Amino acid sequence: MDELIISNFDTAYYNRAIGGAVVFVVLTGRMLYACLLGNPAPPMAAYIITLLLCGVLWVYYYFFSRSWKRITVTATEIIVYDVVFKKQVIIPYAEITRMGTYRTRKGFSQNFAIEFKDDQSVAFNEAWYDNYNKLTMAIYNHKYGPGHARERYLERRGDKT
Repeated sequence: MDELIISNFDTAYYNRAIGGAVVFVVLTGRMLYACLLGNPAPPMAAYIITLLLCGVLWVYYYFFSRSWKRITVTATEIIVYDVVFKKQVIIPYAEITRMGTYRTRKGFSQNFAIEFKDDQSVAFNEAWYDNYNKLTMAIYNHKYGPGHARERYLERRGDKT
């Protein structure tokens, strides 16, 4: 299993996220237009709504940008490239201190977290990638070798990804 595995973004998830961002930008732009060039009847309410929409847009962008990561799994390291902020983190398998999966309360998808040197961590969500199972399986195989408990579990379950 020395093949290079690159993450595939889940297109439905990102289309919904980009559509939501466009809606927020249009609403914020419309309110800015009404405040600056229009004649809103109660101007203070329009300004407050505009500030609220700007805040919602910022929060939406922050959470959406956290999920925009390109993950490359090689035989010696994991490369996590943040597409939005143009930052790259290289994690050699020897520096990984702990890794595992968790599900948030009332969460529908699973998260995979990797902790490495100096208490740094990287996590990615099952909903973000089409090949999440293949990514996590490759990481487990390169870190622990074939025959790891996760591989045996998936074989018993009949999952061949």
